[in-house]
Amino acid sequence: MLMNSKYIQICYIVVGGLFLLWPAIYNGYPLAYSDSHVFISQPVAGFMNWDKPFVYGPLILLFHAWQTLWLVVVAQALLVSHLLWLIVVALMPEHKRVDAIDSRPPTAGWSLGKRHLLTCGALALFSTAPWFVSFLMPDIYAAMAVCCIFLLGFSTRLTRVESAWLVLLGALAIAVHLSHLVIAAACMFGVLCLSWRRLSVAALPLVGAIIILLGTNFYAFQKATISPHGSVFMLARLSGDGNTKEILEKYCAQKNWYLCAWVDRLPADSDDFLWNGQGPVWSHPGGPIGLAPEASEIVSYVLRTRPWPVLLSGLKNMAEQLWMIQLGDTLHPDHLDVTVAKSVRQYFAPAELERLNRSRQMKDTLAADAVWLSRVSVWVFYFAVVFGFYLLFNAWRKRDARLSGRQTNAALDREPPHAQLDGQHTKLVVSFILMLWLGVAANAFATGALSKPHHRYQARIAWLLVLPPLLLWRDPVRSAPAKPT
Repeated sequence: MLMNSKYIQICYIVVGGLFLLWPAIYNGYPLAYSDSHVFISQPVAGFMNWDKPFVYGPLILLFHAWQTLWLVVVAQALLVSHLLWLIVVALMPEHKRVDAIDSRPPTAGWSLGKRHLLTCGALALFSTAPWFVSFLMPDIYAAMAVCCIFLLGFSTRLTRVESAWLVLLGALAIAVHLSHLVIAAACMFGVLCLSWRRLSVAALPLVGAIIILLGTNFYAFQKATISPHGSVFMLARLSGDGNTKEILEKYCAQKNWYLCAWVDRLPADSDDFLWNGQGPVWSHPGGPIGLAPEASEIVSYVLRTRPWPVLLSGLKNMAEQLWMIQLGDTLHPDHLDVTVAKSVRQYFAPAELERLNRSRQMKDTLAADAVWLSRVSVWVFYFAVVFGFYLLFNAWRKRDARLSGRQTNAALDREPPHAQLDGQHTKLVVSFILMLWLGVAANAFATGALSKPHHRYQARIAWLLVLPPLLLWRDPVRSAPAKPT
């Protein structure tokens, strides 16, 4: 019976993953971005990229093995579906159905499976989740990192194997992109405030990610550092916000900075600063790697002498980023013919390039087809935020003494079992909602304040806020059983 229930669980996870994979199926190929070619080429001997961690490329190689990139998005769909399954299990109020899923398979298994499939189906139709599951970029791992930390920090229904798996997956999810370090740190703060006894377990993915980054950067650049050239990105953001010019004017007389020659013509846009071939980064004799030591010094001066302007600029960018959640900048074929197509032609069989070229994205019809879906996902997001406030208020209103801290342990022990159970579940609901909000806000800060607001950056994780209405729309606290008359 237990073995059968495991097979049934796997079937639910696979079907849920298929739901989330529909954009790639409709497109005729996984969705790609110009940077996807970097991750495809990362595992190739001699290829090193200065601005991206050496993690996602080797990771996806385990799936595609130079055969087909379809296997990458299939793996991502299954990973997300499995995380959603574990969240459904963690939040299931009927604890007996969760603790003994095989004891009453017609009820327990179907109840969990139905919730899981409805969750995956609703996310597939009404959120941005499936578009990033189908995307050949590490973006989907931002949401996965939040889910892993929440489960490790708050779920009491994980087996040891599941906990170990979440630590490994969470470490990889954090390490694939430097902005995920900020998201993970914010989630750690949430665990510290809401469930500090589980902090040591929930922190393991972040510790693992730091170890991975230190090791891969030492391998790639002979520097045991988390971000060997991240200061160049920070310098671009500070310059775009107008916080660099004053420092250059003040210190260029005594410093021999290359950037002093640009003091009167600094690009006002951080993307132009970073990627313009004639701009300050690529006109430097050593390129971004050569500029990095000077960038670190300038950034240090700016942060020490202009902390408040930098903070205000960061908060402004963060606020702007929070509401930029459309799909537009993920669906067009911009530069794919000279980036992704080139890598596919070089490393894969000719049939793979044919599949890429036949896709709707390469024909530039996908964005027009998805306009109404993008609008629906935006309005669903707004509704989810409002409904999330209601759910949080409702759960907070019904919180037990453990949340308010007004009763002694002896008093709590005298509570009837159902009251203690309801109190624990209410606290879990509150923690779930707050952790998702914290992760989404931290993503807005990491991408908006430290880089530049883009729709893609927030759309990749905003779909998490759709989960509370999907999973908690019914009263999460069970009523006490009626007294016999």
